[in-house]
Amino acid sequence: MLESVTTLTEYSKRVETTPLFLAYFTAPGCGVCTSIRPKIEGLLAAHPSIESCIIDISTQQKISAQLSIFSIPAVLFYAQGKETIREARYFSVEQLEEKIERYQALLEE
Repeated sequence: MLESVTTLTEYSKRVETTPLFLAYFTAPGCGVCTSIRPKIEGLLAAHPSIESCIIDISTQQKISAQLSIFSIPAVLFYAQGKETIREARYFSVEQLEEKIERYQALLEE
């Protein structure tokens, strides 16, 4: 479900070629990241049209720096290649899902 991305080129290509894309930024030893990950995976399972990736900021500093990720966990959501949602640190996965569903509905119209 959450596949690792290891280069900025790969990340950019996936964002540009995927109608709905979610990136989850994490790091080993991050307790909040560990507790939120199953909820993010549940959200993705409920919305199979959303492609996703996971990025370990401890090993992928270039991607994190390019995208201005300063706090984890972080979620970036893209609709048709444009960043539409950015959540970081402490956020509600339920509210995130509501926002995502609004974008899905707009794209289906």
